[in-house]
Amino acid sequence: MGKRGPKSDPPRVKKPPSPPSLDELIAESRALGENDIADAFEKIRYLETPKGQRALERREKRLSRL
Repeated sequence: MGKRGPKSDPPRVKKPPSPPSLDELIAESRALGENDIADAFEKIRYLETPKGQRALERREKRLSRL
């Protein structure tokens, strides 16, 4: 059998860029005049806070009683 050439390294896979933060998304949507989308992002940011988590838990409890 013939000689093999040098082994080539497998192609490197680029990592995808990290997603933008909520603050960046809010600023960009406000700059584009999309205030309703910015408001939605602000609600998401609020729900990630401890205060927002408690509010979400209260809402879930209230809905489970229906």
